[in-house]
Amino acid sequence: MNNLRLFRTSIVGIGAHGEDGGEESASRMTCHTGLVPVNARCAAVLAGTALAGIGLDQATKVLVVATREGKPPIQLAGQILTIYVSRNSGAAFSFAPAATLLFTGVAVAAAVVIVMKASRLHSAGWAAALGLVLAGAVGNLCDRLLRAPGIGRGAVVDFIDLRHFADFNIADSCLTCGAVLIVVLSLRGVPMTDNKGASVPRPRPIGY
Repeated sequence: MNNLRLFRTSIVGIGAHGEDGGEESASRMTCHTGLVPVNARCAAVLAGTALAGIGLDQATKVLVVATREGKPPIQLAGQILTIYVSRNSGAAFSFAPAATLLFTGVAVAAAVVIVMKASRLHSAGWAAALGLVLAGAVGNLCDRLLRAPGIGRGAVVDFIDLRHFADFNIADSCLTCGAVLIVVLSLRGVPMTDNKGASVPRPRPIGY
């Protein structure tokens, strides 16, 4: 009789332990579904870099169009650097002038992707790099949307002419610097985002 009671007690204990284990396993299998915390420092670096680049790009374009368009070029630095206003319907550095609408769409897509990535950034270097790329994309996008001959087909203002090199502007410089910085960060193995806690590995079923 005593042995039967001990057997029943053991069965109950195992059942209770199984329920606790099941609850623990279920809690482990639950994935994090909350909002990803925003790194304020990285967000500030990205936004500040982008706004500074866009502001400088647009300010210089307005200045040279108002004061130098249609006038003879100004040669600086021993004829290595020339300030001369030209219009470019293509991509950066006067590439593919016939694909204005295509590059407008690419600029919009790049800006959207960078803004979506902003909340996951955990590297100030990556934030600066993406901020530069965003500044370049939006700076030239403003020209394509607001300048003649029409929305989405506007010609970008270029005014920096280096000897034996294509004409460009501040936005093009931002794009180039951002791309170089991205390559450097990638080669150094600096992660763009923090993937810790993104998912919890599923535990194996009991008995396996």
